[in-house]
Amino acid sequence: MECIITGNLTMVPAMVNDLPELEEIEKECDAYFRFDPPDAAGHNRSLRDCIAIGDIIPGVSQESYIQRNYHLFCIRKDDTLVGWISFYLEYQHKDSVYLSVLYIKERYRSSGIGTKIIDALIRELAAAQFKIIRLHCSLRNVTALWFWVKNGFDRIISVECNGNLYPKNYGGIGLMKVIS
Repeated sequence: MECIITGNLTMVPAMVNDLPELEEIEKECDAYFRFDPPDAAGHNRSLRDCIAIGDIIPGVSQESYIQRNYHLFCIRKDDTLVGWISFYLEYQHKDSVYLSVLYIKERYRSSGIGTKIIDALIRELAAAQFKIIRLHCSLRNVTALWFWVKNGFDRIISVECNGNLYPKNYGGIGLMKVIS
């Protein structure tokens, strides 16, 4: 996938020269990692490594798979970087995609950007014969859960929880959308 354009939004593959802007967004994004257990991000690589060689899929160690199937895109509104999205193609099955991150800067939320990006990505994936998109969301991140369900990710494929969601307990839900 090279470039996806929808209205005044563009998704382009992230490049090393995008790092300063991406790292600024990552600082804002760090607050959302409080939804996950402290060791949950242990498999993730730095943004620089994600751009250069891809991220690590839990349970998959083949570097060639990661390089070929991992995609990190900058999301720009006109010329302003407003977020990023990353995903794995052929995740577990040839026709399946795993959406690992969609992050939109707070000041651009509730403007329809996330929905437009997901709609455009789904059109591209459908054209490439993908049938399923999966993702994982913290049970504590109610705003994200609402967003995903509103955008058609309404099939629950997994629920992980280490007890009731008290302050030191965590939980997540796997959601899926079938692409028509």
